Order: sequence, then structure tokens, then C-alpha cells
Amino acid sequence: MLVLKLRWRAGLAFKTENRCSLHLRSAMYRLISLAAVLLAAPASGFNMGAASRTHMAPRASAVRMSTEGYGASHTSFYTSEQKKDKYDTLDEVLATSMADVKLRALVKEQMEACVKITIALRNNLVTVADSTNTFGDVQLGVDVIADNLMWEACQNSELVKEASSEEEPVVKSIKASGEYIVCWDPLDGSSIVDNNWAVGTMIGIWHERTGFIGATGRDQVTSIIALYGPRTTVLVALDNGVSEFTLAEGNKWICSRSNIQIAPEAKIFAPANLRAAQDVDGYQKLVNHWMAERYTLRYSGGLVPDVYQQFTKRQGVFSNPTSKNAPAKLRLAFEAAPFGLLVEKAGGKTSDGVTGGSILDVKITAVDQRTALCIGSANEVERFNKMVLGK
Repeated sequence: MLVLKLRWRAGLAFKTENRCSLHLRSAMYRLISLAAVLLAAPASGFNMGAASRTHMAPRASAVRMSTEGYGASHTSFYTSEQKKDKYDTLDEVLATSMADVKLRALVKEQMEACVKITIALRNNLVTVADSTNTFGDVQLGVDVIADNLMWEACQNSELVKEASSEEEPVVKSIKASGEYIVCWDPLDGSSIVDNNWAVGTMIGIWHERTGFIGATGRDQVTSIIALYGPRTTVLVALDNGVSEFTLAEGNKWICSRSNIQIAPEAKIFAPANLRAAQDVDGYQKLVNHWMAERYTLRYSGGLVPDVYQQFTKRQGVFSNPTSKNAPAKLRLAFEAAPFGLLVEKAGGKTSDGVTGGSILDVKITAVDQRTALCIGSANEVERFNKMVLGK
């Protein structure tokens, strides 16, 4: 009743006072609405400090789940990363966290290619290219551009011996004097890039000592995952763990997160290949478990953003089992192995979706080898192995 009287009196005053500006009216209505909220809220249930913290400087932990606010905010995960006075540069981090000097140089070359892909995505429309890839799939112009930039980076390098692209899965000789084999998916997320959703580049790097075919994901000397969203960020597997770099002003890389750890428990799930749930009872039961336990669904259909979130939220699980009617699509060398190295270095776990063993222990027998995959927080991957694989 008090709120209605306040609004009635305000309206009467506005009608009789023609000199009151529109801006003043708007301000007065906002004040009245605020007063109404304050009067309606229980004394112990309204905390201006708590309500405003969502939009203010975060607290100590990396990510927190909201227990305040309304609606979806109760199941949303907000960052608690605090701004630093100084951020280390890419060169500074590599100098202390990657002993192999040549590998440092190769990482910088590959990340420079990611800078160029960022620029290309900002300046090119998403349209169909005039070509198809090895599998006969119609390519997009941005796919071709990204792939060309990756090939250019490898061909201009003195360090790359052989290279292979997911768009053309054959191993090509680059330089006889090179030491590294580089494999990449130039632009993962072709089906969502036209929506202007986040997409990414995945890069796995092996040394010539192990080679590529006949090796495993564990033999990688490093892997690099670039995410092109509102910002461009890149995860790099270093000697001492995983760090994230953000493309800053002047196209310079700064270290935005270091020594990232993925917690064993998770409340975020990204269920890929849900068609398999029609054939695999265990997968249907697992998805039902996640929903019954009120996990938060975060799934875009792009492998890079759907797994990358585990490094920003510090937890989560991505699942992609297979069945006869829903076969494997993920490439072992170009996609699963690079992400697997990063996740396990960050304390997470992976499953090959068949034996329950690590994806990093699966032998690469063909360039275009496909695989099932579960990856993320250790306890959730173990739950996958138990419920879906019976391991």
C-alpha cells in the first residue's frame, strides 16, 4: 500500500509540474523503485554489499558459484580473478618455465600465427570457400585462411621438420634440418563460427626423436590451444604446468593465469554426442545423474570453448562417448591429444572412452585416427568410466 501511495503521489506531482524534466522524472522513479525494494525486503534478506559484489572486484578464489541473487544466478559461476599491478610477458614466462630454447622459439612462432588468425576472424565474413577438404566437406573461407596461416608459420620456421593439418591429414616434410612435428586443427568450430560463437585452434607438437605416427599424446613436448572469443586467449603446456596468455594491446601476449589447476570435483558438464545416449544406457544414466544433481550445463558444440572452460572455471567435465549409430568424430592427434596433455598437466584426468585409460596412452596409428573422449575433473572422469564403460 505504501509503495502504491508513493507512486500515485509521484505521478500527481509530475502532472501538475510541467517544468520537471524527463531526466528528473526518470531519476525520481528509480529512487521510488529502490525505496519500494528496501521496504519490501526482509531486514535480514537484503544486503547491498552482497548484491553489488557480483559486479565489483572479485575475492581470493579463482571461481565462485553464486548463492545470492535471483534466477539463474544461483547456478552461475563467476570469476574471482583479481587484477594484478603487473602481468608477466610471454618471453618472461617461457624463460623461466620452458627449458628448451628452441621449443620456446617454436611456441612464439605458433602463437604469432594465432595473432594473425585473430585479425583474420575480425576482418573476414563467414562464407563458403571454393574448395573442399580431403573428406569432401565444404570448407568456409575462414577455415582456409586459418589453415593457410598455420602452414605459412611452419614453412617459414627453421624448427619444423614435418607438419600436418586436420584439413589435409597427411604428414608433409617441411625442412630436413627441423626438429619438431607440428599437427593442428586450424579452426575448430566451423558449425558455430557463423553464429559468432567462440572457436579455436588446437596444436600438438612432437619431437623428431619420437616422431608422430607410432607415438602417443604423452610424447608431445608441448601443446597449444587458442580460443577466439571477445578476447583471444591461449593455453600453453609448460615444463611446470599450464599457463594462459591473453592477447593484449599492441598484439602482445601477457600471462593472465599461471599454474592452473583443475579441481577433482565438478558441477559443470558439457555432454557431447548425445545421440549416443540413445544407444548407450550408461551414458543416458550419467546425463540424468548430472541433471538430477543440478549440475550446470555449459555446452556450445565447439570442442575448444567446451573444454577450455575447465581452465577458467577450474573444474568441469566434457564427455564424448561413441556408439554404432553415433561414431567417433574427434581426431586423436589434432584435438584429443593436445587438450589431453593440458588437462592432465593441470591435475585433471582423461579417458579414451573405451578402456578407461588415459587418452595420452593411445598409440597414434593413423593421421586421421578418431577417438571417443571424456576429459576434465578427475572424479567426473572416473564416474564416466564406471557408469558408461563399466570400468
